[in-house]
Amino acid sequence: MLISRQLLLLWGALQFSLLALLHQAFSWWMLVLYAALLVFRTQQLLRASKALTLKQVNVLAVVMLLALLSVMKQSGVLHFMLQILLLAAILRWLALVHSNEARQLVWVQYFLLGCCFIVHQDMLIALLILLALGANIYGHYRLFSAPDNRIRWQQSGKSLLLIIPLWLAMFLLFPRLSPFWQIPSAKVASTGLSDSLDPGSIEQLVQDDSLAFRVEFDGAMPARALLYWRSWLYEDFDGRRWQVNPLRQQASRANAAALALPPATQSISYRIIAEASQQRNLFALAFAQRSDGQVFIAPSGLVSAQRPVSQRLSYRVDSALMPVALIAETERSLNLQVPSGNDKTREFARQLAVQYPQPQALIQALERHFNQQAYYYSLTPPPLGANSVDQFLFESRSGFCSHYASATALILRAAGIPARVVGGYQGGVWHQQQGYLAVRQREAHAWVEYLYNEQWQMFDPTAAVAPERILDSLESALPSEQQDKLRAGWRQLELLQQLRTQLMHLDYYWSVWVLGFNENDQQQLWQKLRQHIALITTTIAVLLTLVLLGVYLLWRRPKPTAAHAASRLMLRQFGPALARKQAGQSLSARLQQLALQHSEHQYWLQPAITAYEQTVFSDDKAAFHRLQQLLKQHSKPLRILRRRSKNT
Repeated sequence: MLISRQLLLLWGALQFSLLALLHQAFSWWMLVLYAALLVFRTQQLLRASKALTLKQVNVLAVVMLLALLSVMKQSGVLHFMLQILLLAAILRWLALVHSNEARQLVWVQYFLLGCCFIVHQDMLIALLILLALGANIYGHYRLFSAPDNRIRWQQSGKSLLLIIPLWLAMFLLFPRLSPFWQIPSAKVASTGLSDSLDPGSIEQLVQDDSLAFRVEFDGAMPARALLYWRSWLYEDFDGRRWQVNPLRQQASRANAAALALPPATQSISYRIIAEASQQRNLFALAFAQRSDGQVFIAPSGLVSAQRPVSQRLSYRVDSALMPVALIAETERSLNLQVPSGNDKTREFARQLAVQYPQPQALIQALERHFNQQAYYYSLTPPPLGANSVDQFLFESRSGFCSHYASATALILRAAGIPARVVGGYQGGVWHQQQGYLAVRQREAHAWVEYLYNEQWQMFDPTAAVAPERILDSLESALPSEQQDKLRAGWRQLELLQQLRTQLMHLDYYWSVWVLGFNENDQQQLWQKLRQHIALITTTIAVLLTLVLLGVYLLWRRPKPTAAHAASRLMLRQFGPALARKQAGQSLSARLQQLALQHSEHQYWLQPAITAYEQTVFSDDKAAFHRLQQLLKQHSKPLRILRRRSKNT
């Protein structure tokens, strides 16, 4: 049997949606090529042209497959699989004519819709995916149903009401199983900070207003001055760029043993929901001590994931508000290395070391230097050359957090104090009503850790130059013309900003209640259920009794006949036209009277009266079905008849 054009257009719209949802798996030329194939087939359908032959589609498949294989290394295995699946669906659609050829297409589209949840986990996108799933289910139904069949929405709604509690119970109570196989990795551009830091890297990042992570504290939120989220340690310096040392990158991923902390040590417990970044490095306050099984803590107190974070990740951390301890002597020597170049800075450091032999005194001198001298905090500092620190300290005197952190770490090393640059995020926006802290990419920050008493003490030179950045926000530390850069485009519209914030709140609840529901939460739920097992059992027994009683009463109630149903149907459809019948006059007699009064409607009224009488006097269900069809087909003249009867 031939497939209707409407159904083919529905599948075309669905494939356009899949291409948009999976666009991250495609390069720009692939998107153009796939979209061109979809547009070509859509034009064919609109013009009622013939579909491509199987031979033509096979030739096209070979050419497309060779093109995909040529870029497989650049795209990665996962994205290559998605490209192949969507290509198979599109090629099947290009040559689709008969209904028996569409079964594979429907099931491939189901699989592609499931794969969309690998790429997206936002609540709004999830709703769009479910909408596309509904369209595919509708197409599946139309593929196997009779042409004149109509969806029974009432029965479908009842089935849905039964399915939703079952689905909810399975989601909450069914044991969480570990994956049977590992999803292959995809080559995707990472977001956020990276393993290198140079002048200009963070300035570019702070113009990105996307979420980096969200935090929910077990107690009150700490003071803003404590919100330094450590993520990277930069210890190799070549005179301009800081990088992560290879030895630290290759460190063991086993959790660091928790230290026996002094009784007075303050600790913070919190949960972080990190956005996909395609990186392993995560975020934690101060000295991370304990975490759940999804992440591990290195001896340096940094938190990392077991694999690149390709999906939203929820994890818990306990942090001690104390400095990180020195791991080994190699760490001390590594952070004393000073490269050649930047001679003025090294001379300045030697002078400070002579004048302030104690590390704490030298730090205070540096803080006064940045605070009292003419240094400026700027989102658009001038470009720097090879001796970048010299040019910044003694010429431009204008920079961002990475400039101040880089210069401070080099001065401390040249003065004989081990120091390193820390990359992460500072601050965030606290949403009191929802109870979480939202940290965006624009909160990216760099500061310094220096060794004192065998512990890595924190020092943020930015706080000396622009304390508003630490105590308030990035915008408050910038001049008005640079604040406008952060609010460029649609961000200037207050209504869109409020709408975006509300969607972010909804997405947060989705992350906490749905995506963040893991094995630990499920075990806690089972423990609570066991504590109230008696109440639960009694409630279920009462509900079952009420349901059985309702079923019994419905079963005992007399079943309505077709005759009664036909009378109710006629009274409902004709309305005021039958309401004017005389006392003692039957419905059939009133209908005959209407047929005589309105002769222009006799062509449909007489067959309807005949079907009604056969239903009432013979309880003929087939006649009742004919009556329903007649009234439906002539709904327009029926409305006219009702209106005339009402006005007379």
